[in-house]
Amino acid sequence: MRRGHARTLDVAHWPKKDPVSLDEDSHWELLHQCLTDTDLPLDLRGAGAILLLFGQHLTRIAALTTHAVTTLGENTFLTLDLTPIPLPGSLAGLLTDLTDMPPPTNWAANSSQEWLFPGNRPGQHLSATVLGRRLAAHHIPNRPARATALVAFAQNPPPAVLGPMLGLHPVTAAHWRRRASTDWTTCLEAHLATPPP
Repeated sequence: MRRGHARTLDVAHWPKKDPVSLDEDSHWELLHQCLTDTDLPLDLRGAGAILLLFGQHLTRIAALTTHAVTTLGENTFLTLDLTPIPLPGSLAGLLTDLTDMPPPTNWAANSSQEWLFPGNRPGQHLSATVLGRRLAAHHIPNRPARATALVAFAQNPPPAVLGPMLGLHPVTAAHWRRRASTDWTTCLEAHLATPPP
């Protein structure tokens, strides 16, 4: 175009598709399963609950250390970025049990890292790919669960609070806040448009 071989072109921005979400009933059913189903392995229950409640990337969940879970008095907190998040009792108990688990027997005794989700190799955390496969094997889908959790979580706090809590870039936090507001407005309009029985 600069050399005169083509006319001026306007290239439209390719819009991102809205991420696929879970319906509300499925989301809460999966979260309930993670919090209460003792047949599921403890590490999968913990990882699934963090995914379904806080919408974290699996790479961040897999790399959490035991220091991310802290107890102060009767309250337990999970720190995902800068702001400790108070945990409900059931999740607090689940993650506390996870921090108290002994490391795998094939772990190096002198490892300096205390991973919340230790891997099979000495000193390394569980791979996000392996974690995703294990969650999928128990019907916990990664991307839809994350999208649903972020929309639910972003409905109340403003982006300036949401970002430091979940480790989101300010622009990303604002995007999820707008998306949550849009979903709520659409739901409300649909509810008002339906005549009462």
